[in-house]
Amino acid sequence: MLVASFWTCVFAAEVRGEALFWHASLPEALAEAKASGKPLFLEFRCAPCVNGREFDAQVYYYTEPDSPRGKLMSRYVLARVTSMSGVNIAHYDRDWHNSLYYFIINGNEDIYLRYGGRDEVAADTYLNLDSLELALTLGLSEHEAFKEGRRASTGATANFKPEDIGLLNREVIQKNRCTECHLIADYSMQEKAHAGLLDPISDLYRSPDIKRLGLYLDVPKGLLLKETKGAAADAGIMAGDTVASLNGTTVLTFGDLQYQLDKVPRLSPEILLGVKRNGELSEMVVTLPREWWKTDLEFRHWTVEPQLFFESRELQKKEKEKLRLPEKGFASEVTGLDIEAAMNGHHDLEIGDIVISVDGRASNPLTSDPSVYIKLFHAPNSVVRLGVLRAGKLRDINLKTGQMNFRKAPVEENIPDLSLGWSETAYLSSGKEKAVGYRAAVVGEYLLVQARHFADWHSFAMDNAARLKGRKIVEGNQELPTEITIDQEIKGGWLQTEPTDFSDPEMHWFTWGFQGVSYFAVKLATPEQAVKVNISAQACRDDICAGAVGLELEVPASPAKQVSPMTREILDELTPLTGK
Repeated sequence: MLVASFWTCVFAAEVRGEALFWHASLPEALAEAKASGKPLFLEFRCAPCVNGREFDAQVYYYTEPDSPRGKLMSRYVLARVTSMSGVNIAHYDRDWHNSLYYFIINGNEDIYLRYGGRDEVAADTYLNLDSLELALTLGLSEHEAFKEGRRASTGATANFKPEDIGLLNREVIQKNRCTECHLIADYSMQEKAHAGLLDPISDLYRSPDIKRLGLYLDVPKGLLLKETKGAAADAGIMAGDTVASLNGTTVLTFGDLQYQLDKVPRLSPEILLGVKRNGELSEMVVTLPREWWKTDLEFRHWTVEPQLFFESRELQKKEKEKLRLPEKGFASEVTGLDIEAAMNGHHDLEIGDIVISVDGRASNPLTSDPSVYIKLFHAPNSVVRLGVLRAGKLRDINLKTGQMNFRKAPVEENIPDLSLGWSETAYLSSGKEKAVGYRAAVVGEYLLVQARHFADWHSFAMDNAARLKGRKIVEGNQELPTEITIDQEIKGGWLQTEPTDFSDPEMHWFTWGFQGVSYFAVKLATPEQAVKVNISAQACRDDICAGAVGLELEVPASPAKQVSPMTREILDELTPLTGK
């Protein structure tokens, strides 16, 4: 019996009898696609992984050339790539914890569609041979549309390979290990965390489950809806509709739909979902439910999420009412305990305990689950104070979080080529409560200022005044913008994270701002010098606002001349100020 480790980077050299030909090299497959004019059916497969193995075997090993699926696949150049080294992962972007994933492209690497994706339950929930045949048919149609000029090119993508992830390069590639798909996710998140760039709500909670929106697919039939509930049903979407677009982008498969949903900012209030009904296309506004993005992280084996060493379930509304707990407050019953908790003293929780607060906070607008709240706002290996109901009495219990290490050694604390030279953090506070933490670093030619918002606080854009032009506002109904000045000459204008619209037009209240982690950046005339930064800002939550004038940051000079790929990704997503 073969063990899993034997399969690392095996390119399937077995004799399979009469079978379709698959390239093991992406460059060779692209060359054939260019020469033949055929589209390319590209499989990325994490060879040692058991997830998706049965579906992979059905497609790769057991597709008969004369079968309907085989006849469709024979119209493609076929490639199965089992190590991601050298692949442009920026272009073939996806959630890298999918160990089996397909793209339909052309010889110039224009992407027609994705096929793959999963939910937290299983790797093959949305993998189906009938829907694959439908995707192959759609891919051929898209290829013809492209050749006839009816479909635009997807355009070039910045070249970013696994080798550019420093930790992955050092721990995997340079040791001649296979660059498995999940290692891209694991090491890139470790590197982000190490550099202080991790945003847990978007970086950890990948691939939101469409069922949280009330969308239930008839999986063999692609994007045909078998049933709708909740937010989708409230928006007027019905069983029998076929999902066709998300926020204006066409989707042809579940893989497309999940990929586009994953790109939606986690704080967005709504999405625009296009559906086909009786041949007519309609766009429906779907109000995103609270915690629409929440998924179970356990199967991912992340190394950057805090481990809590207990399992819990959220109490239902009636259960909260019986205990006289607020409907939107934290309330989770402990249902399981990790043996390591007792062995290493991580906590003294007991089965049946009900966690109702974290560090004195009893609620949060992002989540009602205290476990998720800890993962969003607390680091691994930190101590968190839990408010716990046990037998009707409230007590405080300290939880020492841990960090998961799955098939990887712990990362060293100081790695000069991966760490950014952040300043000390200055806080905008309301009394003793921190609202926003600001820090800054010089990266290449840029000054990068990070604003990390606590819990339910938000701050405001640098260009609120310019955005207000031409709008009628009530006097005083304008929050103060973020103002940043530095002690040296700048080149060009400031950039900022795209602000969220917090406006309420019915009240003639217009304002834009930030939650979670946001950034500001500007190009420096003399980036080799240390920088003094002065910040004035306002932050608010539902019940109170606070302000700070003259927060000072002392930013050390950075010896690094190059911008890391992780930082470049952040800079590329920033937008110029309105009217600047």
